[in-house]
Amino acid sequence: MRITAKDPVWKRELMPTPRIMADMMILPTGEVLILNGAKRGASGWGFAREPNFAPVLYSPRAKIGARFTELAPSTIPRMYHSTSTVLPDGKILVAGSNTNNGYIYDAMYPTELRVEKYSPPYLDAAVITKRPEIVTINEQMTYAQNIDIEVKIAGGKVDHGDVRVTMYSPAFTTHGVNMNQRLILLPMREVVPAGGNYKVGVISPISNLVAPVGYYMLSVVFQGVPSVTRWVQMK
Repeated sequence: MRITAKDPVWKRELMPTPRIMADMMILPTGEVLILNGAKRGASGWGFAREPNFAPVLYSPRAKIGARFTELAPSTIPRMYHSTSTVLPDGKILVAGSNTNNGYIYDAMYPTELRVEKYSPPYLDAAVITKRPEIVTINEQMTYAQNIDIEVKIAGGKVDHGDVRVTMYSPAFTTHGVNMNQRLILLPMREVVPAGGNYKVGVISPISNLVAPVGYYMLSVVFQGVPSVTRWVQMK
């Protein structure tokens, strides 16, 4: 649903597999990673069955019918009480799972203490050479401010449409809900060569209704590959 449309309507399509108790994270690219959970049952003590090991990438800008992509699976069941979070390097920290009333290690799904880091497709060796690097940035911002970011981008000519800048509010996940999560796409002003690098000009969020005061992870995305984030503060 495009909630800013005059008459917003739902557009529905099926995911590749059933999933309950999923964790959903907005990635720096604007895509959504869906992982953890089970294929049937319910949340609570021992009610779920068939762990869903395969993460799914949701691409909202793709055509209907091509928005969901199954990714490489894990081998660790992550059911009730699982958690995940987006890290500054673009990887996903994945942890937790306890369908038992207590720490129990001989149950059907034992209490899980292992932690994983998941690499989304934008960190694949085939595209990682495109990864931009933020060289300099003003780490404190006010609202509706022109912001210039110096970025190192390998390769040849860089077009304006190749670059996006996003700000991610760090969130926390529990019980299938990712709280305080928001990704803000900053309006672009310019992308121009500057001393061997590029100057990327953007406009900071227009008000605290869009971006409440606090800290955000800012990424420069080049052809779908995000930089390592830099922490910025909205004041």
